[in-house]
Order: sequence, then C-alpha cells, then structure tokens
Amino acid sequence: MANFSAGPVPRDALDYFRDKDLRVGFDYRDVWGQEHAHAFTVAKAMKLDILDDIRAGLDEALAEGKTFRDFAAEVKPKLQKKGWWGVKELIDPETGEREEVQLGSPRRLKTIYQSNLRSARAAGQWQRAQRTKETLPFLLYELGPSENHRDEHVKWAGTLLPVDHPWWRDHMPPNGYGCKCRVRQVSRTEAERMEREGIQKPMAELEINPETGLPTGRRQRQVMPVRREPPPTETVSYTNRRTGEITQVDQGLHPAWSSNPGQDRVRVLRGQLADKADTVDQRLARATVRDVMASPILDEWAAKPAGELPAGVIGRRAQQALGAKSQVVRLTPAAASGGRSVAVGDYRALPEILSAGEAIRQDDRTLVVLHQRGNQWWAATVRRDDEAEKLALEALEPVSDEQLQQIRNRGETIRD
Repeated sequence: MANFSAGPVPRDALDYFRDKDLRVGFDYRDVWGQEHAHAFTVAKAMKLDILDDIRAGLDEALAEGKTFRDFAAEVKPKLQKKGWWGVKELIDPETGEREEVQLGSPRRLKTIYQSNLRSARAAGQWQRAQRTKETLPFLLYELGPSENHRDEHVKWAGTLLPVDHPWWRDHMPPNGYGCKCRVRQVSRTEAERMEREGIQKPMAELEINPETGLPTGRRQRQVMPVRREPPPTETVSYTNRRTGEITQVDQGLHPAWSSNPGQDRVRVLRGQLADKADTVDQRLARATVRDVMASPILDEWAAKPAGELPAGVIGRRAQQALGAKSQVVRLTPAAASGGRSVAVGDYRALPEILSAGEAIRQDDRTLVVLHQRGNQWWAATVRRDDEAEKLALEALEPVSDEQLQQIRNRGETIRD
C-alpha cells in the first residue's frame, strides 16, 4: 500500500474540512461540484456513523500530518467491523434497484484521503493568497509530480494571472481526480522577470548521463514563455445522470472538480452567517448583523459579491405582513448588480435603516423601509422570495421629498 506523507495542513485548510456537514449519498454524483464546499460525503456510505468514522480519521490525519498508511490502518478495522468493506449488494434509493457495489477498499481509502487533502490544501492556499495578494499579486499554474498529465493541464502550465482573475474560479487546482497540479503565488517583480526570461518548460526532455547513458531524473534546461492571458476555453457539456443537471465545463476539468474550494467556502460561510442570525432572538440577531456589516467581511463582499450577507433584521410585524419565515434581510449579488451603484459606507448603514426605519408595505411581497441620515432620506426595498420565503435587499437609494411621499401614499405603514 502506497504511503503518502502530507505533513499537517495549515489552519485555513483544516477549517475548510471541519466546516463541512455530513451528507450521505449512494453515488458520487449525488453530491456535486460546489456542494463539496459544505458537504462531506463518501459514495455508498449510507449511514452517518460510517461517514463519521471516515471523517474523524481524516480530521486526525490532516491535523497531525499522518501518512495515508497510518490513516488507512486506523480507519479500515472500524469500517470492517461495521460491515462497510469489500463488495456487497445494496439498494440504490434513487432507482430502487439492487446493485453489487464496492464499499471500502484500499484504493477507495486512497482516493478519499488524497481528494480531501488536496481540496483542503487548495482552500487554505486560496485564503492565504487573498491575505497576501498586495505583495504577491499573481498565481502561476504549475504541473505537479505526476508521471502522466492531462493534455489540457500541460497547456495550462505557465499561465500567470492576477490572484483575482476570473479564470481561477474554475481552474484553481486540483482539477480532477488524481490531479496534482498546483499554483505558486509570485510577486510583481518575479512576474516581470518571468515575462522577460521565460520559465522552465515542465515537459522538457530528461537529461541523460553521458557516462552511463541513463536518465538523471532531471529535465533539460528548456525555456518557455509565460502566458499572461487565460488559455482558450473549449467548453463541453456534462449531464449528471443522477440529478439531470447539465454542467458546462472547460475541457480538461472534471465536472466534480470545476470549482475553487476556497471561493466556495467563503460563499458558504457568508450564507451561514445569515442562516445563523435567523435562528436567534431579534436582539442577538441585530447585534450579529451589526458586527458583520461593520467588519472587513462587507468590504470583501463588495469587492467581489458572492453568496449572501445578513444586511439587517426587520420587526416581527413587518415579517408577518410579508409572510416571510426569515427575520433577516439578505444582501445578495443581485442587489449589487442591478440599478444604482451603492458605496460600502451606505451598505454599512443597513442594520440601522432596517431596524429603526419606517416600514411601508407596498404589496404582499414588497416592503420599503425609510430612514433619515443627516439631511438625506434613504429607501431600502426588501422583497420576499416566494419559494424560499426569505427576504432579500432589492435596492438601497436616496430619495427626494416627492419620492418619499409617493412611497407613503401607495403603501401601508407597519408599526412594531
């Protein structure tokens, strides 16, 4: 059994792994793409205790830097004792058919270990890149130590792009099962040198020792230029036959890996902030929202809107008037992309506007909250989502005295 030594993962990487919820699934396609940012799953592990044993073993291995051999030696007996090992017959809950399936095996444990290790490290590296991008503003795509590489990944090697370039949303490695590609963060000075001098060609021919005629294990010095533009995209369609979902991905990306674990984790954590604020009393919810909207979390969201942020809390009667299950008004990318541009400082005022403002119900789904800041009146438009019964900010804008009167005239004031 191969022994993969990893060393303890950084704290960011471990946090990414520990934030995941357990999710049972019969087929690996039951939990897909960005869902992996918040769900830990192992195909055919249909009981939570099995999943928990595997995750606990992985958690210890990641935290303590245990090798694959150590991880497998500790987890295998537990899985065998519970009957989750070898080939057995199971009923697919999706089809109701009985199938002969592979449960635990050394090969499956190796895939589980490597996949979680690499995605956790990628998520941690992305968080560090965000913290240090002022001094190290570029990422360089590099091939890893695999003997065989996907042709597309070879073409991507040498791509040098800013940390926040959209290409990294899909192409942050790993980019498939067994992919060992990586990125290296570089400074502006190093990027300029690479552009002048080129970089080592990753697939250069091996050096030959002239005395023995045998390969030295090193590659010949062959220079290639760095790529300062994203490689051309060759889009292919993939249909998840379990869910019917159709995914468009760049050729060379496996659909299950065509996302950035670090970005996905940020999106999920932002959404969790709003969900958690919905589960507590209004006083605590309002305090939580004020802390979030006063923190750098809002600055990061405004620079690159993704996921949700809790923007404020409305009163109980306003919530009831809209028929909403949620007390939290969510700030979503839709609010940032539509209509008037809103400054971060204006967004910061939302907790006060939504809690202390004058609530005017416009219709069954729409509430406008009016609030005066200095000499200027502001209007925050809140809409209820019919399906989720949640509340989202639709618009935040200053209003004139005439607009103020129009809003009051066509609506019903809600008093808490």
